[in-house]
Amino acid sequence: MSNLLVILFIALIIGFWVYNRRIQENAFKAAQKACQDAYVQNLDGYVALKKIYFDRDSEGKIRFLRRYQFEFATDGAQRYVGFVVMQGKWPVIVEMEST
Repeated sequence: MSNLLVILFIALIIGFWVYNRRIQENAFKAAQKACQDAYVQNLDGYVALKKIYFDRDSEGKIRFLRRYQFEFATDGAQRYVGFVVMQGKWPVIVEMEST
């Protein structure tokens, strides 16, 4: 019985890790699209998780959000910061510093 619980616990950890990686990949895709739409270069090729928090949506429901940070440049020299806020697997806000 205890072996079954250990296996179940390990499976839950792996499932949680895979789910979070998919969310991070979706955040990266949203950052890439925002950079392409703004004609800027996405630097470093990743997004970094900066914050996990709860907030209310437009309907007043409490939602679990993740805020990812990425960097971009217009000319490759000056770095600017952008953010992607994810609600579940979906991007809800993409913010980019003005250049």
